[in-house]
Amino acid sequence: MAERLSRRMVLLAAYEDFTRRESVSLRDENFELLAKLQDKKAKVIAQLRALPEQPDGAEAADFNARVAKLLEQEEANSKLLQDKMAVNRQELRKLSQNAVSANKLRRAYAAPSDRPPLPKNLKGRA
Repeated sequence: MAERLSRRMVLLAAYEDFTRRESVSLRDENFELLAKLQDKKAKVIAQLRALPEQPDGAEAADFNARVAKLLEQEEANSKLLQDKMAVNRQELRKLSQNAVSANKLRRAYAAPSDRPPLPKNLKGRA
């Protein structure tokens, strides 16, 4: 039974390490590493679920306290990711608006030979 408990704690330590590294990768906006860490965390969770029984006594209390801290860190990571996604969406909107404005300016001020041709169905009607 001690082997299973030690295995459980080793897996928990690995999950804690992956979560810490996930926090750093989010702050650094290293999303490739983030995806790899998510895969690794999923494997650790699968291994934890495969363990036959829950820990007993003091080890259970330690395990549960560490899991509670992990849940707080996971929530903080989730909020950070949502914030970064919101910023990215705003930047995408601004880039789209800038592209539209640039196209309008290009059409308005470009030499006639540089302008894109009018569609055939509108040619000569304006």
